Amino acid sequence: MKLDFHIRAHRREFHCSSCEKVFNTNQQLQRHMTAHATDRPYTCSVCNKSYKRKFELTGHKKVHSGRKNLVCDICGYATMYKSYFTVHLRRHLSKYKFKCEICGKGFYSNFDLQAHGNSHTGDKPHQCHVCGKTFLYSSNLWKHQQSNHPEKDAKRFTCKICRRSFPFRNSLVSHMNSHTRENRIICDVCGKSLCNRRSLKTHQLLHTGEKLCVCETCGKAFSRPEYVKVHQLTHTGEKPHSCDVCGKSFTQRSTLVVHKRYHTGQRPYQCHICNRGFVSKTVLSSHLKICSA
Repeated sequence: MKLDFHIRAHRREFHCSSCEKVFNTNQQLQRHMTAHATDRPYTCSVCNKSYKRKFELTGHKKVHSGRKNLVCDICGYATMYKSYFTVHLRRHLSKYKFKCEICGKGFYSNFDLQAHGNSHTGDKPHQCHVCGKTFLYSSNLWKHQQSNHPEKDAKRFTCKICRRSFPFRNSLVSHMNSHTRENRIICDVCGKSLCNRRSLKTHQLLHTGEKLCVCETCGKAFSRPEYVKVHQLTHTGEKPHSCDVCGKSFTQRSTLVVHKRYHTGQRPYQCHICNRGFVSKTVLSSHLKICSA
C-alpha cells in the first residue's frame, strides 16, 4: 500500500498556467512561477537595482564590495562569482566536450565550437547594419552597437566622480576602481598602481619589452592585439568613430570621447596647483610642466 502511494506521488504533475511547463512537485512549480512575476521586492541599497529573488540580490551586492575572494592557485585569476571560477578551473583541467580539429582548442558547447571555426576560415557572419563592420561573434556585434551606435533612449551608466558614461553596468563598476586606491593593484617593479589584474599584465609588458602582436602590413610590433587593430586603421585610412556634433572622425573611440569634451565643456582632470580643468590626462600633464615650473 505504501509503495503504491509512493508511485502515485511521483505520477502527480503540476502545470504552469503561463507557459504550460510541467513539474513533479508543487514546490518546484511555485519556485518556477517567480520567473513570471512582475514585482521585484528585493532592492539594492547602493544602486536601487531590484530583483525577484533574494539570492540574486545577495550575489549582486558583491559587485559593490569589489572583493574577489576566489583566486586560482595556478594562474592568479580572481573573481567574486563561484560559477565563473568553476568554468575557469575547467580550462586548466581541459574538461571540454568539444575540440577543434584544426588547433585542438576546447569548448563546452557545439555552438562555441562552430563559432570558433570561423576564426580559421576568416568568416565574420555578424554585420552591423549601421556601419557595416563585421564580427566573429554575435556578442561582439551587440557590444559594438551598444558602444558605438546606441539608441537615443538607451540607458547608460555614468560615473558620479568624473561623469564618464558606459553602456554596461559592469564597465562602470570596473571603472570605479580607478577612483579608489584600496582596490588598485601595485606593480612590484615600478610601484605604479593599476585598477585591475588585466591592466597590470599589460603594464608589465613595458618592463619586459615583449611585443608579440605584429602588423602584417608594416611589421610594427605591439604588446596587445587590439593595439594592432587600431594601428592597422592608419593603413586603411578608416576612421569609424564620428562626432555627432561636428562630424569629425577618429580612428580610436577614446580620442572621440576626449574630442566631445570640447563641445560639452567637461574638464574632468583638474590641476592641483591652479585648479584649472582639462579634457584629458595628457593635456593636464603638459600643463603641469609649465604650471609647476
